[in-house]
Parts: sequence; structure tokens; C-alpha cells
Amino acid sequence: MSLEIIALEQRGADWDEALAELAPHQRDVFFTSPYLRVWERHGDGQALGAVYRDRDGLVLYPFILRDLGRVDYLGSEFSGLHDMTSPVGYGGPLIPHKTREETVAAFRTEMDAWCRETGVVSEFVRFHPFLETSLSMDYRLDVQEVGKTVWARLDQGGCAFVETLTGPARRNIRHAREAGVTCGVETEDDAWERFAELYLDNALRRRALPQYRYDAAHFRTLRELLGAAAVLFGARHDGRLVAAALFLRSHDFVHFHALGADREAARLRPTSPLFFEAMQWACRTTATVVDLGGGYRGDDEFFRFKLGFTHQVAPRRIGSAIHLPEAYARAERRRDEQGEIIDGHYFPSYRAPLPRDSLLG
Repeated sequence: MSLEIIALEQRGADWDEALAELAPHQRDVFFTSPYLRVWERHGDGQALGAVYRDRDGLVLYPFILRDLGRVDYLGSEFSGLHDMTSPVGYGGPLIPHKTREETVAAFRTEMDAWCRETGVVSEFVRFHPFLETSLSMDYRLDVQEVGKTVWARLDQGGCAFVETLTGPARRNIRHAREAGVTCGVETEDDAWERFAELYLDNALRRRALPQYRYDAAHFRTLRELLGAAAVLFGARHDGRLVAAALFLRSHDFVHFHALGADREAARLRPTSPLFFEAMQWACRTTATVVDLGGGYRGDDEFFRFKLGFTHQVAPRRIGSAIHLPEAYARAERRRDEQGEIIDGHYFPSYRAPLPRDSLLG
């Protein structure tokens, strides 16, 4: 048996070669080295992939390793200590079908030992709701359901979206079309730049957490690394881009990723035909699921907007673990000195948003 930790910025091809051993539906975009590298270049931490093998099976687990010494209020005292997290989107361990429980248990034992030896204080996972990457971790991490994601089936006759539209969604689509809004895939640089401008404006307006305030450079990196796996849909009125939505695709999945909309064009309702046309496009791919995601904050207006297109929801689960309790407690005390922790469920608590920051995002 062996556990190898691969640095994806340097050895992404080795990781993707191991990923290719899995079934096509398991090779979702969130688990590929280009996607993980986007977040390393964004400054989130080091993109790594754990590859565990024994004679009976294989487990792959990608994650971002973050340096606690770079957190302002922790500082040099925590130099050499880390925590690990899934990148934005989904994560968790990928385990081939029929892998023995003994292999999964051995992987987790090796992974826990690596965390302690490397100085990993805590671990946070955003599990993939459709690959159900949480199933093998129920007894090894603290797994909790934290909300829902809206989705629609694209196979088995699931593309009849006109039949699942709610009345308000149907009216908004008709209103936008009658006003002259047209939608389609955007491939030009100026469209991507305009999308980034709209996204950042929206993020600042809703007071998103700083780590979700992506700028144009971030989206250029994402586009460069993901290539055809990143698809931008735009809504135009009189030739001007008034809304755009970024979707990420793999063999079996199409995921909504980010939205930017011009506030001055809100009366046109451009996001309704934008989502509808993107879902219609997804039906013409190999994907079996289109994932619209959740709200910005639980059951909010954006979540309800998505339910206008499909009534199917799947549970979103997270997992957490504390590997070095004493260091975790010290970091918690440092965070407490910075002001009240508004969200008592935030993990790890020592990274809870500061009082000056919003909980949105």
C-alpha cells in the first residue's frame, strides 16, 4: 500500500493519468488538475492530489493546502502549520465502484497520518452531491448536510424543460424575448472581460466575502486552463452584453459556476432566458445532469429563481476534521481576539469572516 501526494502545478499530467483510470462519470471537472491549479494561481493555497493504491484498489483525493502563517491575525507563530480544503465547487475522495471497505479505511488512516506529520490543523470538504463522495467518509469525518443544490436530469427524457418551468419563469422568458433579448455561447475576449466586470460589480454589491470577489485576471486564468470545459453564455440586448453565466462541463455534468448581470438591464429579465438556453444547450452534450447550484445564502431569492426551471434538488454535504486539536484551539483564540464570530457553524472557526465582512458569497 502507498500514499503519494502530487503537486498539481508541477505534476498535473501524473494526476490526470491516475484520474483516467476511473469511470468517465467520475472524472468531473472539479477533480481535474487544470481546475485545481486555477485556485492555486488565485492564491488560495497549493493544489495537491492524494493518490492511494493497494493491491485491491485506488482512491484519489484532490485538495488545496493553505498556509496558516499567511492569515494576518495568526502570523509567524503558525508558520509551518496548514489546513486543507476543497476548491470552490465540489470535492472529496473518488473511489472506484466495488472498492473494498478495507481499502477506503486504509486510505483514510494514511491520510490522517500525513495530515499530522505535515502539520495540517484541520480539513474541510465540500462533497460532490451527484458522485456522493461523502458516502465513504460518514464514519471518518464529521459529515453534515448544509443545504440543497438545484439540478435537472438530462437523460431519460429529462430535457423537456418547458414542462417544468414555473409561471413566473415562463413569463420572464417571454418578456425578455419580446424585448429583444437574445442568448448564446460567447467566445470573444471582450465578452469574457464584460462578464468579469459584471460579476465583480454584483459581488461587491451583495457584499460577498473577499475570497469570492473574482476579478478579470481570475476568469482569464480559468478560461486559459480549462479551455473547452469553461463555457460562457451571454444575453444581449441591442448588441450589448447585459448578462452572462459561466458553466463548467465534463462528460457527465454541466455545472453553473458564476453569473454577472447589468443592474440597469434588470427590467429586461435577461437571466431567465439565459439559464433556459444554457440548459437547452446542455441537453445537446454528453451530460446527464445540469447542476444549477444553490443560493448565495440558503433558501434565498437566487435559490428560488433556480427552482423556476426545475423542481429537483439534491443535498449539499460538507465534512470536517480537526487533526491537531491544540493548534486549532490556539488559532481559535487568535480569531476570537479579532471580534465576534457571527456564524457559529463556520469551519474552521479560526477562518470565520471578520465582523467587517459579509457572510454572503
